[in-house]
Amino acid sequence: MSIGTVAVRYAKALLAYAVEKGMQDEVYSQMQLLSRRLVQYPDIMGRIADPTVPDEPKCRLLFAAMMSDDGSPACDVMEDFVRLVVRAGRGEALPFMASSYCDMYRRKYNVVPVEMTVAHHLNDSQRAELEVIIRRNAKSDRIEWNESVRPELLGGFMLQIDDYRLDASVARKLRIVEKELIEKNSRII
Repeated sequence: MSIGTVAVRYAKALLAYAVEKGMQDEVYSQMQLLSRRLVQYPDIMGRIADPTVPDEPKCRLLFAAMMSDDGSPACDVMEDFVRLVVRAGRGEALPFMASSYCDMYRRKYNVVPVEMTVAHHLNDSQRAELEVIIRRNAKSDRIEWNESVRPELLGGFMLQIDDYRLDASVARKLRIVEKELIEKNSRII
């Protein structure tokens, strides 16, 4: 069975279990945290995939990765899930399970992930105005806003909503002008 199929099945079961326990929102935020930490610290996956490392140290490592910034541990549902996955020998699929869970959660609860990349931080009124436009067009009241700053954009913004991407940065416009000038000059010569 492919790792993608396994990940989707485990994520689907986790979502059903979390909903049954009324912990779906908490599990969602902890899966997001786990996903970020696994990317941030790739050595964790090396230890999880190592067959010489016993299950309990793998679980403790994952519990530490899921600990929030304020020091609070993972919820019982997540701890049970991690133990189940590790004992079943499916630890290497955890990043895919986390991603699948988050996708399923977003679809079920109509959460729209918005990735805004700007040259300078947006002020509150700009952010509020954009959120109104996005809510209206996405037909959702739940927006998951993530803003990052990249000064190399020079101005403007890059917006990604699900699979839709809009690059309205000054850097992109300058690249287009540069390409047009190069093409025009190559025809003259």
